[in-house]
Amino acid sequence: MPGKRARRHFSQLSEFERAPIIGMKTAGWSTRRVAGQVDRSECAIRNCWEQWTREGTHAWKTGSGVTRKTTRREDRRIVRQALEDPRVTRSTIRAEVGVVIVPQTISRHLAEANLKSKRPFRALPVTPEHRQLRLQWCQSRSLWNVPDWQKVVFSDEFRVVLGTDDNRVRVLRRPGERYNSPTLFYVTLPGQLV
Repeated sequence: MPGKRARRHFSQLSEFERAPIIGMKTAGWSTRRVAGQVDRSECAIRNCWEQWTREGTHAWKTGSGVTRKTTRREDRRIVRQALEDPRVTRSTIRAEVGVVIVPQTISRHLAEANLKSKRPFRALPVTPEHRQLRLQWCQSRSLWNVPDWQKVVFSDEFRVVLGTDDNRVRVLRRPGERYNSPTLFYVTLPGQLV
């Protein structure tokens, strides 16, 4: 992580700021004094000066970092598959694209497209029949007293997962698409529970 941190501090400096930093350091100013003058961190000043003394240039090299494993076309294909089928998994996408990439790469491409993996919204279908069944259930228990309700077990359906996979269905969706039909599951319950 130190390399990433140093890169982040160095990239805070604009091209306009880097030249005066080199000038001040060449004139013999201390790193602390230069940092106070340009209002940047000492680490950023130190990194800029070290690159100047090592390479003779203060420009940040382009193209540094890991080489891309996917093309722009494959990136678009990854996002398109997630949009066509919100329930698609990362392993399925990887098999469809045909490129050897890690699942984190797929997640990163989906995050760039603002697609997040969420649990689907579960909706109860409220048809006239369901309304009638609910009304009957309430009316049959309207005269219950405290001892009658004490015989009922209420559950919050708490779920314990001991492994890494909870076997829950996940959908990929953008913020605000919670109630869209492809990412919406209708739950069917037995008539006596509705």
